[in-house]
Amino acid sequence: METAQRRLTHRGHVMETPEGELLLVNESGVAYRVNESVVAVWSLFEDKTVDEVVEEVSKELQIDPEEIRQAIADLAEQLIQAELLA
Repeated sequence: METAQRRLTHRGHVMETPEGELLLVNESGVAYRVNESVVAVWSLFEDKTVDEVVEEVSKELQIDPEEIRQAIADLAEQLIQAELLA
């Protein structure tokens, strides 16, 4: 099934290093350094499709969904590969 149509839920958890860097840590303990925007989008995935998250973010930011659709789809693919979305 195409990623845009799959219902995805975030996995793992967020940590902050002593230096203040944000990390997303998957269930295997592998950590990825991320920024606040990545954490914000990742946290929106709670049994939602990419399209639903795109709509939610575009409404929040008051921008055209097409401006962010590809970026969020690409991020979702990377998070799936990192075992941070399933």
